[in-house]
Amino acid sequence: MSPQTSTPAFASRKTRHPRHVALLRRLDLVLQVAAFVALIVRHGLHFGPSDRHPELALVSFCAMAMATISLGLRYRWSLARRTFLQDYRLLLGVHGLWCVGLVVLVIFAPLWARADGTQLTRGLAVLTLSEGLVLLRVIAMAILVTRRATAVRTNPAIIMVTSFALLAATGTGLLMLPRATADGHGAPFMAALFTATSASCVTGLAVENSCTYWSRTGQVIILGLFQIGGLGILTCGAFFAAFSARGLQLKESATLRELLESDGQDARRMLRVILAFTLVTELVGALLISPLWADEPLGERAFQSVFHSVSAFCNAGFSLLPDGFHGMGQRWFVWGPLAFQIILGAMGFGVMHNVCVVVRERLRRRKPGFQHGLRRVQLNLTTKLALITTAALLVWGAVGYFLLESTAANADTLPMSVRISDAWFQSVTFRTAGFNTTDHGSMQPATKLFAILLMFVGASPGSTGGGVKTVCFALALMAVWSILRGRERIEIAGRTVPTTQVNRALTVIAVGMMVIATTTLLLVLFERQEARFLDHLFEATSAFATVGVSTGITAELTTPSQLVIVATMFLGRVGPLTLLIALAGQPTLATYDYPQQRVTLG
Repeated sequence: MSPQTSTPAFASRKTRHPRHVALLRRLDLVLQVAAFVALIVRHGLHFGPSDRHPELALVSFCAMAMATISLGLRYRWSLARRTFLQDYRLLLGVHGLWCVGLVVLVIFAPLWARADGTQLTRGLAVLTLSEGLVLLRVIAMAILVTRRATAVRTNPAIIMVTSFALLAATGTGLLMLPRATADGHGAPFMAALFTATSASCVTGLAVENSCTYWSRTGQVIILGLFQIGGLGILTCGAFFAAFSARGLQLKESATLRELLESDGQDARRMLRVILAFTLVTELVGALLISPLWADEPLGERAFQSVFHSVSAFCNAGFSLLPDGFHGMGQRWFVWGPLAFQIILGAMGFGVMHNVCVVVRERLRRRKPGFQHGLRRVQLNLTTKLALITTAALLVWGAVGYFLLESTAANADTLPMSVRISDAWFQSVTFRTAGFNTTDHGSMQPATKLFAILLMFVGASPGSTGGGVKTVCFALALMAVWSILRGRERIEIAGRTVPTTQVNRALTVIAVGMMVIATTTLLLVLFERQEARFLDHLFEATSAFATVGVSTGITAELTTPSQLVIVATMFLGRVGPLTLLIALAGQPTLATYDYPQQRVTLG
């Protein structure tokens, strides 16, 4: 072999012992899988003290130890150590944290007390640390697989549909574990499937009471499902990619912008805004609503605050209170911070990113020395439509609810402050969130129809909420207004909206109406309670719009009806049009046009 051919082959090798490295990788994979299975068995199949079956936790320790040794050997054998450190920076950080944690726990573990008042032993502390980092590695690998899927030529709609389906399936399996329920027997398949789908699709409908039926483990699983489901699996994967050494690839950036429906060019900057905005909002929200559990111990108070804060921002609607927030509408923690979190989560990440960019640019212009001749950054048309439509719906919803509920026979028995606060909070929650401060089952029939209209519109594009979206609703109204004015084009704020986007908005609304109508028809058919038709329509709209409010019939539905609601929640989260695109594959463009011919419309 000539030097010309041997040199590139040698240079392409990144290690001195490729066979040994391949063997170490296989052994590492086998041990990590075994550790993850042991983790599920120990914490899922055995309901009891956390220190039971330590031999299962020993598998996690051995897996982390072997992986650390393997990583050290691979670094020593590497021919490009600087590149190795960059490529495996995240993994090195995980194992470095494990090593530092071992030293800290060996020294200080006996000084710490457990929840039951006993001392924390060194062995238990080391095993617990190993299990936590094994779980962290598994999550990182799942995100890495999602990232690789976005780097290939895959329809973004297929990625979105598949990711939510896998998330719901994983949640179903976890909620069926005995440790997930309060009685230690595990949830039946239908209850687990319904709850996992509702949490993954950030809906909030539940067939079991989240406060009493699920254990703390089950509640944590539900919290994780609607946090991931609210942000989107692709967004979580992009977080991992954007802050790693290699960063976002071009195809990943394009896929992310399409799924978030953002026109921005810098996907990495958008991810930073989303991550910072999400964490800050959820943390501040948890602190502001924490007085609601002032009588609880610090640990319980912190968990309750974080759970409801994340649920509000993700528009999930899950609550750990026995009756939700019923009767708490006049408390400022509810109508203030909690409602504001719901609104922020429903605005959409693309909208909030655009608002943050504009606010930052205007603050910079006020600084001395700024070059004022540069082009001013402005709100784009999507942001303007989302903000204006959201504000109008909030006002219209509050006024409409207040007036309609004022016709009830017992309306005068409630103080005016309670009626106003309830009207405001229901206007917020009807469109996206699923919380309640009143009994939705006792609302006036006209109020239920009014709530159905609010739910159908839903949140803004690219947000954690559902519905046909505020921008679609605004375009439909503008299309009607343009027709009434005799205009062929939609013109908003000095801009012309492309006809294709108007058609897409009308298609989303039409498909949404068909899904709700079909779901209601099936519920009426399966339940055979014609007198509750309005409640069934309310439930169907809530499921499609991923709102989560209910008149109290969810737990009473038969199994076929629950399956219908599950399918409707999934359709509502991924979007009717997105699902149609995923099923149809890549669109084909016609190379010809037929002659035009007018038809009679009326």
